[in-house]
Amino acid sequence: MIAYLSLRYSFSRTAHHRMRALRIALATALSLAVLMVTVSVMDHLQQGRFERIRDVSSFDIVLDGDVADEMRARYPGASVFVYGEGSAVGDGSVYRIRYIGPDYDGGLELEGSLEGIAASYSAFARSDGTMTIASMQRGRSGAMLPKSVEYPLTGAFHTALGRSFDSSTLFMSIDSSDGSVPLYTAIKGVDGDDIEFLRKEGYSGRSWKESEAGLYSAFAAERIMMHVVLSLLFLIIIVSTKQSVKSFFSARVGERAELIVLGLGRRRAGAVFMLSFLIIISSGIVLGLMLSWLFIPLGELFVRNLTGTGADLTIPYRSFIFFSLALLSITALLAIAEERRMDRIDAAKVLANEESS
Repeated sequence: MIAYLSLRYSFSRTAHHRMRALRIALATALSLAVLMVTVSVMDHLQQGRFERIRDVSSFDIVLDGDVADEMRARYPGASVFVYGEGSAVGDGSVYRIRYIGPDYDGGLELEGSLEGIAASYSAFARSDGTMTIASMQRGRSGAMLPKSVEYPLTGAFHTALGRSFDSSTLFMSIDSSDGSVPLYTAIKGVDGDDIEFLRKEGYSGRSWKESEAGLYSAFAAERIMMHVVLSLLFLIIIVSTKQSVKSFFSARVGERAELIVLGLGRRRAGAVFMLSFLIIISSGIVLGLMLSWLFIPLGELFVRNLTGTGADLTIPYRSFIFFSLALLSITALLAIAEERRMDRIDAAKVLANEESS
């Protein structure tokens, strides 16, 4: 009986109640859809930055020395390659020089060759075709001495990290290193936490989180702030829902009084309208999921205009379930509180006032 009456009163046409219920459901749906698209866009932007760093700059795990054969045997499904890295000064700027081989898998899009130096497109365009590099190299006596060498610019490159990485990096063939450049073995496609097991076996190295500790901490703080902002958005939804609860119950005072006078009882009459409002909110949640599917392309368009790259966004179902359950729980508490306030109203007086008016 209570469920039947709740369904009947949820979107009743009486006294414009249907339009009021539809407005509440639509407001809930729009709020949830906007919240979900916001979560999806922010997760994509942050996760995208993590992936680009791991793909181009720091890799999942980097070990000291050339242990590529051992790591390929240990991680047959991973991308394993050796590279060298040093620093140098050229044209008044400090560069990181990365010495790579044909198996290098660092997200490098190279035009030209590594017979000399490959620089970013902007540096290549400013150059006259050569670049003088000053670096510490091993002399004949075996000591490390500063040495300036003029190299031809034979290639131009770009990576997904863009200017932040490209403008400070040069690439050369690993065969051109003089043996004084330290070598590293990069492993991509593995869990960075595996570095602890490798250390226990005697290897020396670091995960991408350790290499980018400062940046990773900044991203973690940014993620916390993201959840704070989303919580504020959700708080706005709760405030709107609180006003909707008051409006809904105030509009149903007469109908509630009728049910009590007809013998349904105060508690059961109150349960009818509490369940009725939860049905409206639940309808809004379902509609919100549908609207999220429709709004996701708008989020992808926003990301494309912001970053210049495509985005394959998905609805964050885990967040949707969390926010939906939280909304239903808080709504139930608000409805119970409002019903207790309504319970103090005398049903007979309400009907008498309606008849006199």
